[in-house]
Amino acid sequence: MLRRLLNQWLVGPWSSTILSDAPRSVPYVTAATALRYTPVYRAVTLIAGDIARMELEVSSPGAASLLASPSTIMNAFDLKRAMTMQVLLYGNAFAAINRTRGGELLELIMLDAETVQLDVSGARPFYKTKAYGDLELEQMFHLRAPSTSGIWGQSPIDLCRTSLQIMAAQEQMALKAYENAGNPKIAIVHPSKLSGEAMQRIERDYVERHSGSLNAGRPLVLMEGAKVERISSTLDDTGLEKARGYSIEDVSRIYGVPSLYLGMAGGGNAYGSLEWTGRQYVDGCLRTWISAWTSEIKAKLTGPTETVLFDVDDLQRPGMAETMAALRTAVEAGFMTRNEAREELDLPPLPGLDEPTLALNVGTGGGQTNLGDDTSAQEGTPNDF
Repeated sequence: MLRRLLNQWLVGPWSSTILSDAPRSVPYVTAATALRYTPVYRAVTLIAGDIARMELEVSSPGAASLLASPSTIMNAFDLKRAMTMQVLLYGNAFAAINRTRGGELLELIMLDAETVQLDVSGARPFYKTKAYGDLELEQMFHLRAPSTSGIWGQSPIDLCRTSLQIMAAQEQMALKAYENAGNPKIAIVHPSKLSGEAMQRIERDYVERHSGSLNAGRPLVLMEGAKVERISSTLDDTGLEKARGYSIEDVSRIYGVPSLYLGMAGGGNAYGSLEWTGRQYVDGCLRTWISAWTSEIKAKLTGPTETVLFDVDDLQRPGMAETMAALRTAVEAGFMTRNEAREELDLPPLPGLDEPTLALNVGTGGGQTNLGDDTSAQEGTPNDF
């Protein structure tokens, strides 16, 4: 009843985590601890780093200036990366919008996601913060992860905790096994009936001499007809490698990052596969977060008709062979000049290559046609970049 009442009035981190009924029988993974696991760390930092390094173009001068230099303590790259990491882990990321009395944009001050709540008890919702008190909706830059409500993002870590706890259990099992040098549990079987004191002495002697990685490979000497029986499997027998591979695939599904980018060995290493994987990553993962950033910028920092563009060309740039083929087609069809093609290749312009041309099979008179001249056919015009 208390949980239902609190969730009705306040939307925030503590209302869903402190009163959680999640079991504690396995390693408990939270948004604050998820980065300890390498697949999650790789996925989150990869997405956040790529969002941060994209060139951002905004048609509004005030918003462009603010996003290029958000505050005195955080540059543009750090702000975009940190806020994207928080939304990927906690489901929400916040930055207070500081304006002058005249309404001009002044600063974006990032807040800790766990210190912000959204009060929806009144007719007009507002944000409750520890650092700056109550803030109106237009005073808060708010990035949200997917959710059914649309007003408060749901943490991927909370939604998919079962998969992540399985991964945490695998890590714990591997750690415990390697602390014992990866050796299985054994039973020392004696042909005679032993007293309790004798059994304790044999156990103590074995633990002192053979437990821990420092004692790996130390020979086991048995006397009086005693023998050893293995009662548990080794790491190889448990299929830990396959299980961890499945967990990496799960993290790939949670965040939309191709498993190849998370260190999964095996196929997808051919050039064509790598290019396709890159496009899949941009279209199936990054564009969702690009849209989240774009929509919030238009809602809080600019007008809805302003242009906001994240440049993904660096992430989708094809290989040299495909680039040259595309540029040649554009030049020969007259859509692009040869100097414009050189500019795409980051090459300086050359004299005489500023006019569009047509290929021999497109032009008239059997020769290359230069569309910038009055002559209908210009014999021997080179078609080099």
